[in-house]
Amino acid sequence: MKALIIFSLFFLKLFAIEIDSFESSFIQTITNDSNKKIEYFGKLYFKKPIKILWRYEKPIKKDIFITENRVTIIEPELEQITISENFEVKNIINILKNATKLSNELYLAKYNNQKYLIYLSKNGILKKIEFRDDFNNMVEILFLNPKQNIDINDSIFKIYIDPTFDIIYN
Repeated sequence: MKALIIFSLFFLKLFAIEIDSFESSFIQTITNDSNKKIEYFGKLYFKKPIKILWRYEKPIKKDIFITENRVTIIEPELEQITISENFEVKNIINILKNATKLSNELYLAKYNNQKYLIYLSKNGILKKIEFRDDFNNMVEILFLNPKQNIDINDSIFKIYIDPTFDIIYN
């Protein structure tokens, strides 16, 4: 989860000038040291200035909302919401803005001793991310049918908090 937040902020910085919005389906594949894989399917939404939603649809449902100073994770199957306030978005952006351009279609970002490879298509649209998570699993996020600079209704970023869910504050 932390890696998605870091990547989201890198994404925001990398494309700050050219992209006002972004929407894409994704497949996230996690491969462990025994070469066992699990796949997650969902959608990513981004809108300036800092509105990001990672919506996981299968095999579990989970929404990760990221704004300038808050991360909210809604896990319906656990009936749980985790809210992290005072998230230091600006400090992380300053670190990530030093990402290295390896080619026109590949960037390398480093944060907390973790490396993130960000792949772009030939026309500069986000295609794939690869990194190792905190458990040394290989994580690949492949973006399918990405769309840039489209109209995304703000209502997609509206957070509904079910009053019956447990709320955890970090």
